[in-house]
Parts: sequence; structure tokens; C-alpha cells
Amino acid sequence: MNPLITPDAAEAVTLAHLPVLGTEEIPLEEAHGRVLASELRADRPLPPYDRVMMDGICFRKADLEESPSLTIAGDHPAGASGPDPLAPGHCWEVMTGACLPSDCDTVLPYEQITRQGSSISFPPETAIQGRFIHEESSDHATGDLLVSSHTLIDSRVAAVAATVGATTLKVLQRPRVAIFTTGDEVVEPDASPAPHQVRQSNAASLRAALAVLGAELIHHQHLPDDPDAITSAVREHLDSDLLLLCGGISKGKYDFVRPVIESLLGVPAFHGVAQRPGKPLAFWSGPPPVFALPGNPMSVQVTFHRYVRPFLEALQNQSTVVRTVSLASEIRFDPPFACSLPVTLRQEGATLLADPAPLSNSGDFASAIESDGFIELPADHKVFPPGSLAPFRPWL
Repeated sequence: MNPLITPDAAEAVTLAHLPVLGTEEIPLEEAHGRVLASELRADRPLPPYDRVMMDGICFRKADLEESPSLTIAGDHPAGASGPDPLAPGHCWEVMTGACLPSDCDTVLPYEQITRQGSSISFPPETAIQGRFIHEESSDHATGDLLVSSHTLIDSRVAAVAATVGATTLKVLQRPRVAIFTTGDEVVEPDASPAPHQVRQSNAASLRAALAVLGAELIHHQHLPDDPDAITSAVREHLDSDLLLLCGGISKGKYDFVRPVIESLLGVPAFHGVAQRPGKPLAFWSGPPPVFALPGNPMSVQVTFHRYVRPFLEALQNQSTVVRTVSLASEIRFDPPFACSLPVTLRQEGATLLADPAPLSNSGDFASAIESDGFIELPADHKVFPPGSLAPFRPWL
């Protein structure tokens, strides 16, 4: 392994080597969760007409100078084109969303009027010109930018796209990821393991996390601890956007991942991070970029969430949200490694408290089920008293 670097330095190295994703066009109804590759602009004024905002009546305020009451001329519902001009002293019964007739300037809701047959009366002071009218182009003019490129398409963006007639959207292609798990002791989940074997869990974990992050898993293969087999399998997928390997990256006699990837892509950008768990983590800038994660399940969880998640989010021009929490109790550990510790969260007033949920070792991933995520404590202190602040990252 190379000299150890800090977690922040490791993250900076990985984020400095993002590949460029291509684009594709897809139907709007298939676009939820994808990332826009072009802007959305208003194709006409918004709103496109003076829009009535309340069910009630509309009229010319000037007509009130001759009579405090008005006569209903008829209905003007939403979706109808502009009606004929009103006769003096008349009003339209109007519905929310209707276009305001061109000769009207005042709207009164039903709650403010009294009706007797076709005659309408109300206190004159309640008639305020322009009130309850959503004026044409008051939100946006034609050509205004509504949604920036590289925005994640959610329900709000989908609504804007539909509003401007963007039924086909240009989006970033999904990052294409290949996973290689390693280890002669590992068997598939549907197997009956011998006493000296364990079932494969890392692939299931990574597959689920990749789906949440919008990545496309194009290949998964479990490999034996054999350099020729690893070389052959990895070489076939060097056209991926990202390679993830689990296990075989430490200093053991049967750890072949580093020499194999080194033979294909040269020396790693780093190998070894001053952290627990996950110290053996390695990264190649590629192409394609390669994360070689340790094999222990908890190390996989922590290193994926700490480094691969922000890499994939940045690749799609999304930011990783890291919250700050307050320690509910004292935590002690020995430097010189940063400590990633599972925690459960609870709210106390305005403070979000983190209760440690320590594991017995980096293979004890089942005990992390009750935790909400993990905090990272730096290596420059031995004691972190209650109230100390720490960055928190949730599990996917």
C-alpha cells in the first residue's frame, strides 16, 4: 500500500477524475429520477392570460358608479374563450382558472356577494380592482429560464416540462457500472454454504445502492482469487463508466486486485486511507475510474457511501447532502485513523442527536440494521465529548 491519505484528500482525488456522460432523449413519462441535459424555458407567457383566481363574479368596476348592484349576464367557465362584451351594469359568473374577459377588471368571490335571482349586491368597498386576478406573464415571460440543465427530474420538474410542452427530454445517460466481487470463500445467496464459506452480500448491497443513485448496473461477476480470471473479466468491461471491485485489495498473499488493475491501468491514484473501517480502499482515475473496496461488508458500506456515492452524484451534477449532528454521548478512539461509526438519530428540541451504535468489527454489518447512517470523526482527537459536531451520512 502507498502512504495513507486522509478521507477528505481521498474524496478530492476521486472527484477530480469524473468522466463525462453522454446524453439521450427519452419520453417525459419515463424521465422521473433522471438528470436534465438541457434547459427548460417558457414557450409562452406564464400565465398565458389574465387568470381568474376565485369562483365568483367579474365585472367593470366603473359600472358601480351608476349602481351598487349588478345583473348576471351568464356563466364564464374555465376553458372558455373570451365572451362577448358585457352590457353596462352586468357581470359574469366566473370560475377559478377562467380567462378574465377583456372588458372586466374586478373579481369578487362568492363569499363576498349576496345573490337574489340574477341580481348581485355587495358592499362597494369590497370591490378592489385587480384583486384575485393572476395577470398574464406575471410569473414568466416567453423564453424565461424555468429549469436549469443538470436538474434532477422530480414531480415539480415534470410538471414544468408538461406545461411548456416538453414531452421529450434530453437527459444524461445513466452511469454504466460493472461490479466484480472476489473471494474463494464466497458463494451465491441461493447456495447452501459449507462451514468455511459465506454467502455473497456485497453485490446485493451495491446493486440496491446503485439503483437509488440512478446508475445502471451493466454487469456483475463473482471472481475467484485468481489473477488470470480477474484480469480477463475486468479487461472485458473497460468500456464502463465506473468499475467497482470488492475484496482482494489488502496485503494478503491472495489479494490480487491491485496488481491486476495496475497491469491494465497503471499505478493507483491512491491505495490506503487513514480510516477505520475501509483502510485498504484504492482508486484508479482510469479510464475507466476504478474503486477497489475492501471485502468486509461494513467496509464496503462505509467506503461506498463515503466515496462512491458522492462520485456518482457529482458525475450526474448532483450534490451530496451531508448533515451535521451532535453527539449524544462521549466517544473515544485511538488515532491516527479517522473513525466511521454507525449511529441512530433522534431529535431533541432543535438539535439532532446521534447515539453511537458501535460494531464489533468490520464484518458485523447485520448489527448496523438499527442505525440510520454513520458519522466520521477525524483522527486528530482521542476524546469527543457530548455535543461535539460530526458530519452524518445516511445509508441508502
